[in-house]
Amino acid sequence: MTTYTILDTTVYGTPSGNYDGSSQDWISDARLASNYYRGQGGVQTVLFDVTDFEGTMILEATLDSDAVSAAWFETFVYGDGSTTPLTDYHPQTVAGNFTWMRVRVEGFSGGVINTVTITY
Repeated sequence: MTTYTILDTTVYGTPSGNYDGSSQDWISDARLASNYYRGQGGVQTVLFDVTDFEGTMILEATLDSDAVSAAWFETFVYGDGSTTPLTDYHPQTVAGNFTWMRVRVEGFSGGVINTVTITY
């Protein structure tokens, strides 16, 4: 079993990774998905762990081998973008022969993204 962190702890208002501390919309770095190694299978579990999170996270995937020039598409939407804070530990199984996955964050207006991980 392999686990990668797609998005590490991100606190609203504090720069971290690709988040500049003020933008409401941004994209995480891409991480390897189950089919990158060919034959690992097509099922991965993504875990969203948040505290008082306000916004939406869109799990995106690609079948392309190069993450930089890849064509990305949505596989799962987490959160409803409301201003009602969400505290949750939510595992989600996503099926597909994806090579890379990432998270697009929209409307981030409060709270903490504790982690988003992928396991396969």
